[in-house]
Amino acid sequence: MSLKIILMTAGCAGLLAPASALAQDYDWTGFYVGANAGASWGDTSLHSRVEPGGGIVIIPPAERDLINADLASDDNETGFTGGLQAGYNFQSGSWVFGLETDVGWMDIGQSRSKTYQSPVLISPPVTLTVRQEVSTDWVWTLRPRIGYASGPYMIYGTAGLAASRISVDASFADSRLPPNAGNFSESDSKFGWTAGIGGAYAFNENWSVRGEWLYTDFGTVRNTWVTPNGYAAFTTEADTRANLLRVGVDYKF
Repeated sequence: MSLKIILMTAGCAGLLAPASALAQDYDWTGFYVGANAGASWGDTSLHSRVEPGGGIVIIPPAERDLINADLASDDNETGFTGGLQAGYNFQSGSWVFGLETDVGWMDIGQSRSKTYQSPVLISPPVTLTVRQEVSTDWVWTLRPRIGYASGPYMIYGTAGLAASRISVDASFADSRLPPNAGNFSESDSKFGWTAGIGGAYAFNENWSVRGEWLYTDFGTVRNTWVTPNGYAAFTTEADTRANLLRVGVDYKF
């Protein structure tokens, strides 16, 4: 966990806090609901490997080796995250114990498209294009929280279960006539884990604001697909992780 992330998280709650404070005997105990919004950025990686398929004509070893030497990508995109949360806190002394669930939008993705020139010496030269993409759309978490409160201020740590819909797309095509081409697309719900830190400030008995950072890891999605003519077989693998930095507001009943 980097110092930059910790400072950004603490700053989110601090900047939102108004000058006035509640008395030091503020109690965080109770049910609450709220909303959040912020930024999400991926920590994903894409890998593929191509092997000869089961067709009569199969991909030449020189083309296979050329693609396999360069089919990994770790470039990630930044997107929007936002949603709703609900939970319950119980305060004992300065310690606050709670359980929270949230659901919302998480827009992270990584894509790569590259065209190679075949090393096979034929005329006209053959080009090979490979495209890969991984993306998400929603996220759900269920997380215990442990916090330390001083009056209306609280810092907390949290960890638990996370789920998201992971979409993986891949395609291959060359410039031969007729072309050797194929594509693969799959979307599935994937469970993983999440952990993070946050800070909150209550500016009256019912309303509070928060800033938090969560790291989510949904593991590896791996699929093998073959071009329709059996020319080549691809194994596409995506490690899907994300950072969520968000601010929110809660209403305590």
